[in-house]
Amino acid sequence: MQLLFAFIILSIIMSIAILLMMLSKNSRSHKVRQLCQDKQWQYQEFVNFNEPIKNANFGLLNYSQNAIFRHVISADANDFGLGFNFFDCRAIEPSCIHNCSVLLFNLNLDSKFSMLHTNLSPKGDLQESDQGTVLDKHYFLRIKQQQKLTPMKTHYAFEQHDIYSNNPALLEEFLQQHLSIKNKGTEKTNLSRWLLAHPHLHIEISNGMLLAYQPNQLLSDEAIIPAIEHTAEISQSLSRSL
Repeated sequence: MQLLFAFIILSIIMSIAILLMMLSKNSRSHKVRQLCQDKQWQYQEFVNFNEPIKNANFGLLNYSQNAIFRHVISADANDFGLGFNFFDCRAIEPSCIHNCSVLLFNLNLDSKFSMLHTNLSPKGDLQESDQGTVLDKHYFLRIKQQQKLTPMKTHYAFEQHDIYSNNPALLEEFLQQHLSIKNKGTEKTNLSRWLLAHPHLHIEISNGMLLAYQPNQLLSDEAIIPAIEHTAEISQSLSRSL
């Protein structure tokens, strides 16, 4: 009887161990970690961002007091000529939960644009949260006010976007430089056309970095690399000498 009981207990323990191994193998953590190993990128389960990122005062990263950043991919300038981070952001505020995947690329900008802070958001593109409620547009507007970003008039090349900036005149100069760019005789990615090809993405540029995300949208592991490549494309275009 004791042997049978011991056998049952051992079988239960082995079953639990196998189940945990299967769950781990199929978990987002395992898949993203494997992706990083294949690409020789760095992976962290959780992250505490460095001071330059904190000082950039990105609206998304200020979304709530309870922001959690997980499944972080990091790479240096050996990839795409620019360093980048990818991570999952889970922000909680009273009306909803906001989950999304975020891409953060370093930019190589002229020094006069280093202090430029701007936000380009698709008009009327706030989606439902995990709790089935529409993300609070007024909450996002309050965040922009706290960032000291002012709204710009509708731009002819970005009619589908709301644009905010800490320096509208400098932003106008920056945008004009990137509406028709040629590099060594070859036309580079046009910012306006790129945004039209990615109509749901929110773009924020601050402290020489570009942050891109779609509210309440977590990327599948299969979609992570294409998203990194697409964001690298516009980041390279906005950067000088690339």
